[in-house]
Amino acid sequence: MKSVSQLLSHQQSNVLHQLQQHSVLFEKFQKELEVSLPTPLNQHCRIANVREKTIVIHADSSLWATRLRFLSPDLIRKWQQDTALTREFHQIEKIEVRVRPTTQSS
Repeated sequence: MKSVSQLLSHQQSNVLHQLQQHSVLFEKFQKELEVSLPTPLNQHCRIANVREKTIVIHADSSLWATRLRFLSPDLIRKWQQDTALTREFHQIEKIEVRVRPTTQSS
């Protein structure tokens, strides 16, 4: 039986490897989003998906979503011009913002 690390490193076409790579990309984008957005907005926005040249970001409420939409053009421009970031950031052309309230546990 193969170990998880063997399964992940086996082939580029391997589904587990692709999922792991996508997860790493999510993590990179989330970290950069947190440092790129002002406080407290950065505490209310999470990367939901990265596909082709679009990032989907969930905001806690319509208030935070509106603020993020307002800042989106500047955020895209910053990521495209920042030479310290990887090419995935340079390729982003669109940010989709969706409201997804956090669930409160009682």
